[in-house]
Amino acid sequence: MSIFRRKDEEEIDEEESQERELSRKKIKDLKPENRKKRKELSKPWGKKERYLVLGTVLGTVVISAVLFASARSWKLPGLPKFSFPSFNQEAIVITADKKQQDSAKATISTFREKTDRLSGIYAFYVIRLGDGFFYGVSEGSRMQAASLIKLPIMSLVYKKSEEGTIRLDDKIPGSARSYRQLVEAMGQRSDNSAQITLVRHFGKEEIQNYIGQIGMGKTSLAENETTPSDIGLFFKKLYQGDLVSEASRDEILDFLTNTIYEDWLVKGIPEVRVAHKYGREVHVVNDAGIVFAPKPFVLVIMTDGVVEKEADSIFPQLARLIYEAETR
Repeated sequence: MSIFRRKDEEEIDEEESQERELSRKKIKDLKPENRKKRKELSKPWGKKERYLVLGTVLGTVVISAVLFASARSWKLPGLPKFSFPSFNQEAIVITADKKQQDSAKATISTFREKTDRLSGIYAFYVIRLGDGFFYGVSEGSRMQAASLIKLPIMSLVYKKSEEGTIRLDDKIPGSARSYRQLVEAMGQRSDNSAQITLVRHFGKEEIQNYIGQIGMGKTSLAENETTPSDIGLFFKKLYQGDLVSEASRDEILDFLTNTIYEDWLVKGIPEVRVAHKYGREVHVVNDAGIVFAPKPFVLVIMTDGVVEKEADSIFPQLARLIYEAETR
């Protein structure tokens, strides 16, 4: 028993000796002169990692800001529109005597004051149908047409009827509705299925050629783009009988009166007839037509990158502003 006890004691003494030696090494390793010999563990958050995280966060913020601004057409509330340098900037054109110019400039200034505090772009265009006087804001800018693109399709149907190539009350092959019914549906209810039927029937190329013949040089059926001035030109030519006969014109204008979309232009001008076309997409609210005031005029208001609720609220105010300026 004494032999085994001695062996156990020797093993314990040896273990204690090893622990003391290891402790001495650790103490010695902490001395300044041994600092370089120590192998330090890598830090989980070094400079490179911090820079990488910072760059990722900043990149995410910048990308989010760019996407938000682009969705608002580079126009944020209360700030001027950001635009890239261009040598082809379109200026507002006003042709009239000094009194008319002063009135138009005042309207333009008030329009901008009301819309500069909002997101997105607001544009308008006015043509007086009596003397041809016109003015506007960003009237030459290409914007999403939304359902305004239906307008030249509607007049093309009546033009082809007058040429004798179709009959308005005939049904289109593959459709349960006649040409007249399809045009009425586009005017009264902005029926997209009616537009699709007519585009399929006539073909995109023929419709685009007709758009060019009208003089709507910045309007694209394929891209669904147009300008306030192109839409204004359409209504001016329609009113003057340059597109179709007076009978056809009157029927088209009837389809554009008392539509299911009367909360925009018409809401701001309830006392007179307004034959108009309304259009809407995501971040886009448009309304344009002929205001049958004592001195009738074309009024086009288009938007891009807007907050729809803001546009819905301001639209009647803008229509009223321009109507009062034109009738005072």
